[in-house]
Amino acid sequence: MPEIRNRNSKIKNRIAVVASIVLLTGCAAAPAITPAPTIEAAAPDLPTRTAAPLPTPTSTPRSLPTITPTSEAASSYYTAGVRAYGTGDYAAALTHFTRALQLDSQNALIYMSRAATYQALNDLRSAIADYSRVIQLDRRNVAAWVNRGAAYAADQQYPLALRDLDQAITLSPNEPSVYINRGQILQASGVITDAIADFTQALNVDPNYVPAYYYRALAYLADQAPNQTVVDLRAINDLNAVIALQPQNIDAYLARADAYVAGSDLDHALADYDQALKIDPEFIDIHLRRGQLRYVQRNFPAAIDDFSAALKIDPKSIAALYHRGTAYAAQNQLDKAIADFSTIIRLDPGYFPAYVQRGLAYDQKHNRDAALLDLRKALALAQTPADKAAVQTELDRMK
Repeated sequence: MPEIRNRNSKIKNRIAVVASIVLLTGCAAAPAITPAPTIEAAAPDLPTRTAAPLPTPTSTPRSLPTITPTSEAASSYYTAGVRAYGTGDYAAALTHFTRALQLDSQNALIYMSRAATYQALNDLRSAIADYSRVIQLDRRNVAAWVNRGAAYAADQQYPLALRDLDQAITLSPNEPSVYINRGQILQASGVITDAIADFTQALNVDPNYVPAYYYRALAYLADQAPNQTVVDLRAINDLNAVIALQPQNIDAYLARADAYVAGSDLDHALADYDQALKIDPEFIDIHLRRGQLRYVQRNFPAAIDDFSAALKIDPKSIAALYHRGTAYAAQNQLDKAIADFSTIIRLDPGYFPAYVQRGLAYDQKHNRDAALLDLRKALALAQTPADKAAVQTELDRMK
């Protein structure tokens, strides 16, 4: 199933783990929505983040330290590396930092920056090696312990990651962001109760620390029973705190909408999507989520409006085309549905759900030959036994 594509780079994380320690950050991913194609033209799954596993934490910095190395020549290469890193040219940044280290091999700052570059390139082993070198040069460098721990966690080496975060907390017990980082790693490793305890401890250190409320709310939602249908007021209260402290925080509105959806309170969820779109009308993810929710509420015209708005932002969004096509079909606007599914097929000829839904639309129009052609193509493209069986059922029905 396709991920929502955001060619305008509007899907971004607005929660920053603000720390007084350079490079000490944690990152929450904006989970992608995927369309939930079914053989029947049924309502799509409600949008949600809470069912997805927590992404592995990472601590790739948004910016590099500004202190310069002691060697003038090394400083020149280091500055060039920082400039390249800032533009996203990580390969060039790596070359510059490596050259700087050849001239100033005992400089922890340069190792730290090169390690961050390796992380940006997803070369975790090299990042870990450079953070380890920083720790050899300065065992009290809290950021190095945190970032090496995050690199271990990204490599799913959770015991080593937690050992590093324990050391960071020993060195800096009054820095709330350290507890956030450890809590994220604990949650990624499946120990949600301990993760909640760490997020709570961050709030004990700083009662106004926004990331602690945010990540604790996500942990509460992740810890819900699968069949829970009541709104989790613990999560709602924490997200209310985030919004009170940061009224323009879109991630908080989206997470609170997810909490309402999980508790079947769709009206409050819709209100949160509305508010999020007031903050950023170009955020394609929100149009898709709100459109899916309106579909479930059987407000098909409003759902179509949302999917159409998403397509104005990204005319090639497979998710928006697919969901709008199913909404058109639900309103018996079959020609428009067929047009959307046909556009998907032009964009991605291997996307079998579009063939299924177009085939069903053709069947409703009594165009049996076109319907059979699409369903046979879908059967050839289907990957899983369940998908193949579902398509075969439709073919058998039409015989």
